[in-house]
Amino acid sequence: MSRVFVCDCGVETEAAGLDELVLPIKEHFDSAHPEFELTEPAIRNYLEAEDRLTGPAERLDRIGGIEIRAIGSDTLDDILAFFDSEAMVGNPAWASCYCMFFPLGGGSDETWGDRTWQENRAEQSTRIMSGKTTGVLAYVDGKLAGWCNATTRAQFPSLATGSGDESVGSVVCFAIAPPYRDHGVAGHLLDGAISYLWSSGFTRIEGYPVAEPTVRERAFPGSLALFLSKGFEVVSEDPLVVALQTD
Repeated sequence: MSRVFVCDCGVETEAAGLDELVLPIKEHFDSAHPEFELTEPAIRNYLEAEDRLTGPAERLDRIGGIEIRAIGSDTLDDILAFFDSEAMVGNPAWASCYCMFFPLGGGSDETWGDRTWQENRAEQSTRIMSGKTTGVLAYVDGKLAGWCNATTRAQFPSLATGSGDESVGSVVCFAIAPPYRDHGVAGHLLDGAISYLWSSGFTRIEGYPVAEPTVRERAFPGSLALFLSKGFEVVSEDPLVVALQTD
């Protein structure tokens, strides 16, 4: 059976299978949308994500109680399953990230477009097992529903200042599976991240929110309204940075 890719511009590309589809898609983007600078690995990541994102897409009308747990080696299997098939349902373009965007430089890494989702998955696994990636998870009825990366600022090249980075906890990313969105999960995750970072000895907590997100996907660092509702104050307008600090 042949496989078809439909670009947002309406152009359809058809080939015998995934492998045969990569090059024609790249040729189309190079010609029609060169500004995206799509690489062959990025295209393959997208197509493979379409196959593995098998989780539910519909929002639940009601959810059970939300339990917050720390990210750690004991939750690794849940985290991998979450990012493999559920967190990015409806958004295959971002499914290769595995929350490695900020650890790899926030987009400044020139190799980002050439990385496979398998590489990001493996590296994030190593980071979690070694304690380099920390933060909290939201479980609903025993199932992982949401992720919040809350890690020392020293681990993020694009955010580190070279001074006091180890004492600052950076809340950089939220991911919530579609069934659990708009049920307050992000607020519970941020509460959990704050508690986790204070208890871990950090003296300052920063967030890097989106002021007025126009699409949900762009709000992965959290919205400004979310951070302000938890007592954060704006400390920089450009780039937008919010902070909580101990007295």
